[in-house]
Amino acid sequence: MQFPVHLTMNLTFPNLPQIKKEQYMYAKDILDIKGRKIYSILEDATVYDAIAELAKNKIGLLIIKNSTGTITGVLSERDIVRKCVHPKKDPVQMKVKEIMTPSKEIVMATEEDDLQSLMNTMTEKRIRHLPIYDGMNLSGVISIGDIIKTML
Repeated sequence: MQFPVHLTMNLTFPNLPQIKKEQYMYAKDILDIKGRKIYSILEDATVYDAIAELAKNKIGLLIIKNSTGTITGVLSERDIVRKCVHPKKDPVQMKVKEIMTPSKEIVMATEEDDLQSLMNTMTEKRIRHLPIYDGMNLSGVISIGDIIKTML
């Protein structure tokens, strides 16, 4: 008995918008759909406060700012687990700036980057969130979940 080497399935989902192959999605388009709200916290806040903010807003990344409003880093759920929870440090005593990813190490994209580029960056860098810039200004954050929603 021989088994087919290649099977092709043609699935259609009538309730979902169909994207034509020639139609490209860019970071700007994703932000226009999902919204451009940026959640942030001060670098001197406690990790506990950051956890509360993440949970309250059902998000996975906070933009970290100093007292003058300058972006100094980002804090992800992964940062918290690896730098606070796993080494058994106290999130009530620890400051965000102690475990955040500093601004010089932030991986980012632009509004002009296409969907494939965003996916490649997230995969290669093993990250779940990308701050998106329009020139020198932060215009939003795209998560891996936002990308999946866009593809459906």
